[in-house]
Amino acid sequence: MPTSRRIWSRDKLSVDALLTDDGDLVFEGQDLNGALGYAEYEYWVTAPASVVPQVVAALGGSRDDDVLTLLAEHADEVVLRGESTWLRSLGIDPSVDTHTSD
Repeated sequence: MPTSRRIWSRDKLSVDALLTDDGDLVFEGQDLNGALGYAEYEYWVTAPASVVPQVVAALGGSRDDDVLTLLAEHADEVVLRGESTWLRSLGIDPSVDTHTSD
């Protein structure tokens, strides 16, 4: 069962970070601000399990630190920059999926 943590809930934007059963890191976002002209914009930014130690290190953590806790502590840095943009700045190329509704 995936482990998740809400890392952001402000200004009609909610972001959860989760680790899948396979250890992949996923950011799940829901934006109700009318982004791109849609009433609801949802996105999933996924990085493979193999890069989670790199994410931990980028957040100033060590091998035994919990990546979800670190992401919650550094949410301003990650979410305000954009989760996929932040990951790319680390040399990680995440997959991005989106869904919109009126």
